[in-house]
Amino acid sequence: MTTKELKEMLKDVKDPKNAYNELMAKDPMFWVKFVRRHKANYFDVHFHDKETITDEDIYETIKRVAEFFELPMPIISERAETLAEVVTSEQADETELYYNAQMMYKAGINNHDTLALAFVHELAHELLYDVRFMLFENELWIQELAADLIVAGFSLREGDVATGKYKFILKELPASLTHPDGKLRAEIIEYGRKFYEQLRSQGRYNGIKDMLTGLPAFVYSHYQELQESWENIQIEDVIKEPDKPAEHKAIDYESLPDTNLLKQYWLKHKDDKKTEDEK
Repeated sequence: MTTKELKEMLKDVKDPKNAYNELMAKDPMFWVKFVRRHKANYFDVHFHDKETITDEDIYETIKRVAEFFELPMPIISERAETLAEVVTSEQADETELYYNAQMMYKAGINNHDTLALAFVHELAHELLYDVRFMLFENELWIQELAADLIVAGFSLREGDVATGKYKFILKELPASLTHPDGKLRAEIIEYGRKFYEQLRSQGRYNGIKDMLTGLPAFVYSHYQELQESWENIQIEDVIKEPDKPAEHKAIDYESLPDTNLLKQYWLKHKDDKKTEDEK
């Protein structure tokens, strides 16, 4: 049960709470589907709550996300070697957003909620263009965690958008030079949702910048995990010197036994050359 589906079902009713209870009475599985919107396994991701996503849907989703950030629409292009990527710019209206629709759908970004979260993550990088957190030696990792922390805020700010599929996809991604381990990224989304609720209950949420105040606590509480993972990645990425070509030493035919075929061939060649020289 996606957030969009629920909104569609309840958009014209005068008493949403009563209508919601009626839906649960009619379909006992309705509640199960709804409470699982922030959890997912492989089967949930690839077979449940799938929606048709058109080019227009993608455009409208990006527009919605850009408005959330109060950013101009990026330059959009459907060509990417990864699911989606953004090329940030000092001039926000020159931001380039690339995506691969087929790759995204195949990976599990197959409904409107997950699509929105994926684009929130990408455009968050433009919002963070000039921001440097200086919390860890690999700033790129912290930028990724910051973008996912913003995803957490968006998921609640925009009507409790389902995060299950998005987190599952993240968990499948290994650490790299540019991205921390996906399990840690999924964890910061869960942390971020709780942090947003805390900010809101205390009347301290005034915008995205307030979400980012929760980043240092998350990083420091996971510092050892980050450090160990980063050290492993550095070791794996050590560039090995190319193997030197083997030195080919001249064969000492004289030292070979007389029965050796190479020596016999060499002696014959030597005799033939001597005869040819004498002519």
